Amino acid sequence: MNTRKIMENKYSWFVAVVTPNTEVKCKEKLNNLIKNLRNGNIIESNEKVTSYVPTQKVFRVQPSTGRRVRITEVLTPCYLFIWCTESTRYKLACEANFILHFLMNRASKTESGKNDFARIPTHQMESFKRMVEEAEKAVIIDPNRIRLGDRVRIKTGRLAGLEGNICKKPDGTTMLALRVDFLGYAKMECSAKNLELVKE
Repeated sequence: MNTRKIMENKYSWFVAVVTPNTEVKCKEKLNNLIKNLRNGNIIESNEKVTSYVPTQKVFRVQPSTGRRVRITEVLTPCYLFIWCTESTRYKLACEANFILHFLMNRASKTESGKNDFARIPTHQMESFKRMVEEAEKAVIIDPNRIRLGDRVRIKTGRLAGLEGNICKKPDGTTMLALRVDFLGYAKMECSAKNLELVKE
């Protein structure tokens, strides 16, 4: 079996992008589509396909009444996670008109040199699902990929190009720290949105 065939048969978590506020409905549509594709022998009966939309119950204050109400909140707006093979992903992309596109991983290339699709490792997704399902407090998604201690550079403004290390104050404020020998660290508040990773 060649490498391409192995990749097609390997299961991965893909990220489908859908219209805002339709994530749960799209999951239902996907399940119905999979049944139809199985009935039409487009997807084999033994082919496994799993979908996931992370939701949690949270309290929100109604602006009109001031009352606190419990609602179901989607943690990852516009995203529908699908566990399947690459060949099944392709079939779903062709048949599911409610899927706008699949997220790409610009850091990964296919054999033909094109950008590959984003794949979330199974152990990460299983841990994420466990956190969402068993957390005693609300889960928050932080899209910032910069981690504490990372070497970063300011992107815009008067300090554009300045490099330092990311740190945080106890209250969670993002700080840029510059090492100054014999003095220690000079720190200043800096929005994480205005920082980029410095490749080592």
